[in-house]
Amino acid sequence: MVKVAEITPYMRQMRSRMPFRFGKTVMTGMPVLHLRMRLEDEQGRSFEGCSACGLVSMWFDKDYSKSEVRREADLLYSVGEAVKAYLAAGAGTAWQLHAAVEPVVRRKLKAEGLTGLVAGYGIALVDAAIIDGVCRRAGLSFFDGLKAGVLGFDEALARLLPAAPSPRMALRHTVGLGDPLVAADVTEPRNDGLPQTLEQVIAAYGARYFKIKVNNDVPASLERLHRVAQVLDAQAGEYKATLDGNEAFPTMEEFRGFVEACAAAPGLERLWSRTLWIEQPVARQQALNDSIAGVLAKINERKPVIIDESDDEDAVLDRALKLGYHGISAKNCKGIFRTLHSYLAVKQAPADAGLVLSSEDLTNQPIVPNHQDLCVAAALGITHSERNGHHFFRGFEFLPEGERAQALRDYPALYEMKKDGYPSLRFRDGELAIAEINNASGVGVVSSPEWSSMEVISLPQQPPAIK
Repeated sequence: MVKVAEITPYMRQMRSRMPFRFGKTVMTGMPVLHLRMRLEDEQGRSFEGCSACGLVSMWFDKDYSKSEVRREADLLYSVGEAVKAYLAAGAGTAWQLHAAVEPVVRRKLKAEGLTGLVAGYGIALVDAAIIDGVCRRAGLSFFDGLKAGVLGFDEALARLLPAAPSPRMALRHTVGLGDPLVAADVTEPRNDGLPQTLEQVIAAYGARYFKIKVNNDVPASLERLHRVAQVLDAQAGEYKATLDGNEAFPTMEEFRGFVEACAAAPGLERLWSRTLWIEQPVARQQALNDSIAGVLAKINERKPVIIDESDDEDAVLDRALKLGYHGISAKNCKGIFRTLHSYLAVKQAPADAGLVLSSEDLTNQPIVPNHQDLCVAAALGITHSERNGHHFFRGFEFLPEGERAQALRDYPALYEMKKDGYPSLRFRDGELAIAEINNASGVGVVSSPEWSSMEVISLPQQPPAIK
């Protein structure tokens, strides 16, 4: 049994090395929120946990009438409400605290007009810090903590976990809608020692998995896919791909038209045959309507479709599977317990159901956000994960020198020093060696962040009044 005694929020601002376009959004920077938590055990002894996640506000709430300042304020308000609720929740296992707090906070925030994903953001961050602290106190890695049942979660989980976490994670590189594919596409060369084009990513990292963004401009998306396919077919060997609609298609019927066009398009044969699944093609508001079941079944005959942005509460996956979706994405920003729930649903389904639990990025940055996300995916036996934070951001540029040096000491197989003096991920044959993350006590982080390098912030105590 543990009790949340104190939570301090810290903020670190980061700017991207180049724009990242997904859906209607172009990202050029991102605040990263960290939580430092003090917990107490039954004897009143204190111990720490931490968590962190970027405020990628437009992913959580795609209401374009709201300003970015308002959307970020909503996310911070979500964290503030979660913090208050957990501080008042008393003692329990990590799962008991979540089960007591989550429905109450979610109902309150949704009643105040926040989306389900925004309402769950604060809960997800606080849960991750509790889980990190509980595993640290027990001297266990996240995987070993799940096996030992220290979180108090469903006992079936330990029996269904793999024998060991994935020691390596293949990069599934994100190909954004505006990303340069070949040298001729580059209008603003970065010249910073990191790859900029798709061709350079393949050459530098050995990437062989790719997540390709598409949208509802079907002619433009098909033309873009042809250009992507030309690069992958020529340079990426026995590659695999997924497609991501990011809620861009107005209806499932229109998306079916796009799928049929892809399946029939000359020049896309190899890319289409190597596409594993398609993610969230229509808006979350209609993706779970009963009316889409028939057309979804037709699309699934071509390629399996999974949900992502629709996943705004635990019960969503059950509804999605009944409608005919073939799986769901795992992201720590939606909650570790949500991911564990999804894992159980996938593993307990009939083997021939072909369900997918994919690992997706939220432009995760070093060190805490990326490590905790990878740690959870590895513990569940996932072997390839979308990673884009390292590509669009030079994340270590925003960390203090001491934290950079400590990362190189803590994770010598994961990071290497570049000529410009910043550590970067060490890719070998398109993979990351993540045993050091898996073996860390807690959720993937060996050493605490350099807290003094970040800004302590105040969380909103009432709904934002700004537009």
